[in-house]
Order: sequence, then C-alpha cells, then structure tokens
Amino acid sequence: MKGFKVLASGMILFGLMVCAPKANAEKLPSIEFKPQAEKLQIESNFTQSSTDNNNFKSSLEAGFALLEKDDYQGAIQAFNQSIQIEPNNPYAYLGRGVAYFNLKQYQEAKADFDQTIKLDTNIGYAYLFRGVSNYALGSKQLAISDLQTAANIFQKAGEQELAQKSLDTLEQIRNA
Repeated sequence: MKGFKVLASGMILFGLMVCAPKANAEKLPSIEFKPQAEKLQIESNFTQSSTDNNNFKSSLEAGFALLEKDDYQGAIQAFNQSIQIEPNNPYAYLGRGVAYFNLKQYQEAKADFDQTIKLDTNIGYAYLFRGVSNYALGSKQLAISDLQTAANIFQKAGEQELAQKSLDTLEQIRNA
C-alpha cells in the first residue's frame, strides 16, 4: 500500500453567501475564512500505477487552484477526474462539494459532504459546509449539529479560530 501526502495549494476565501431556502427567504450566515492549506494533508492509499498517482495529484491540485480562482465549474470537472481515478479520497469530494456550495447547488454540495464524512469523519470543513448547506436546505437542527461537530473537530486539532467561526455560525443559525 503506497501512500503520498499532498498539500492542497490553498482552498478558498469565502465571502458572504446568500440564498433563499425553499421554506423561507433567510440569509445564510457569513462564513468568511481561509482554510489553512498546510493543515490539509491529503493522503492516498494507491495501489494503481504511478501515472494514475500523478494524474490524481495533478487533478486534485488543479481543482483547488480553480476554486481559488472562483472557477467552480472548472473545479467540479477537475474533482470529477480525481474521483474517477481515486473514488475513495475524501478531499476530492470535499473540493467538489465546496464548488457546488459556491454555485448554490446545496443538495449536490450536501451529497459530497456526506460522502467526505463517510470516508473520513475527522474533516472539520466537511461538517462546517454540510451544516450551512443543511441550513440552506431548511434543516436548522441538522445544521446546528454539524456546526457543533465542526467546532469540536477544529478545537481538537488546535484550530481555535476555525472552531470559533463554526460556533459563531452556529449561533447565527440558532438565533435566526
């Protein structure tokens, strides 16, 4: 079993996200933050050729680079390629979910965050974005639960700023 670690070349800066959920026209809470790329160690358990390994790494890095450039459709294509090569890598689903989230395609985003969590329950970003996606889809209690889980994961990882931002978002939703 070969493994490699890749650092994502920075994910994204998130600005104010606004949507109108089907049940009501509430604003999504602001989740401005810049994920710390050096903390995102992307691991792969490759049993395929080194060419596939290189293609996976390239497409994953391209996806994150396209997210930074706000090219969400391009990012989705790059992450789709990553998923074809290595369907059990949670970071490919996380990246694609973030792209769908930014396109306000919350159901698709939630499905990708669900898959990320199924593959690795310790990725705080997946719970954070699934929480806000749940809120956009009208599931306030699921949103609160996910945001609390995100805060706990970030806190255990020593990411106090992200833990606090998760809790702040949770309070905004709770008080909405």
